[in-house]
Amino acid sequence: MKAEELAQPHLLKQPVYVTGKPIAYTAREFGLDPKKIDKLASNENPYGPSPKGLEAAQKALLEANLYPDGGCYDLTSKICEFRNVKREQIIIGNGSNELLDMIAQVFLGENTEAIMGNHSFAVYKLATLAMNAKPVEIDMPAPDYKHNLRAMKEAINERTRLVFLANPNNPTGSEIDAQEILDFAKSLPEHVILVMDEAYTEFIESEAPNLLPLIEKGLPIICCRTFSKIYGLAGLRVGYAISRPDIISLIQRVREPFNVNSIAQAAAIAAIDDTSFVEEVREKNTQGLLQLETGLNAMGLSYVPTRANFIAVVGVVEPLKAFDYLQKKGTIVRPQPQIGNVIRVTVGTKEQNERFLNNLKSYLIEKSDS
Repeated sequence: MKAEELAQPHLLKQPVYVTGKPIAYTAREFGLDPKKIDKLASNENPYGPSPKGLEAAQKALLEANLYPDGGCYDLTSKICEFRNVKREQIIIGNGSNELLDMIAQVFLGENTEAIMGNHSFAVYKLATLAMNAKPVEIDMPAPDYKHNLRAMKEAINERTRLVFLANPNNPTGSEIDAQEILDFAKSLPEHVILVMDEAYTEFIESEAPNLLPLIEKGLPIICCRTFSKIYGLAGLRVGYAISRPDIISLIQRVREPFNVNSIAQAAAIAAIDDTSFVEEVREKNTQGLLQLETGLNAMGLSYVPTRANFIAVVGVVEPLKAFDYLQKKGTIVRPQPQIGNVIRVTVGTKEQNERFLNNLKSYLIEKSDS
């Protein structure tokens, strides 16, 4: 009997998430020196991990023979202190991706729906489909590719259980005014949970909407954060969600035992206190965005205004061919053909940004000559 005959029927049409291309793959494929390849495809921190986090991780390795704390007690305590919330409001995940999957497991199923933007993080749709629920994708039109909150609200019906919303949005980088998000959250019916993906919120922290007071008032909201981006701990996979205690209690029921390893827990605990590193990364990211925007303007290319650690470049003819060309030159980006002639590029170091701009300029010249 074929495996397909044993599987859940709805999973036979399930798309597979394609990750950003690793440096090692590109090096082998094109015979390049891995040290001369710039990976600007996955919105990773180009300045490495938090030094405090790295030091704590190295110490934790000495006890790698022991199972991690299954309840993530110390990390939960640290987040409680940092975000001023109660322990029962927090759940720790193997990156925010796992949190999104767990949320879908609990609240979605057959004959339910989840609302999301059509140019938002792919995992929202994948997690929804995996639970045999219906993804309702709301158009995010050019040129700003922003979430249409009004259309999202209008799409809600009695089957709706979740609304996925990211700010800044990935992969477009578009941002919504904080008050608009707060008003939207307050307007949702009680049977709909707002899943607020705050993966890039640290880059706009001072101007980001604070949804915690609404959670305290009892609104059904889940805020998801990650240590992968501004803290530079992507390889360790650790994130957390904050919500009402009754919502968190339900999600805890589907959490795997020991889902976050001890090295990741130790690194995250220390990284929270590494405020100087966070501020430095935020400032360098702002400078890097300005460098990229200046270079793109000089080439006559459009882009979506962003303050995240990536930028969506618009108008790149044949983005898949651009991706191939750039990686042969040692720059890995993320093509977005589902949006249009768009490539997404992570903000790198000054040198990495310069190489990307030079390689992209060469591609445009070659395309115009052909």
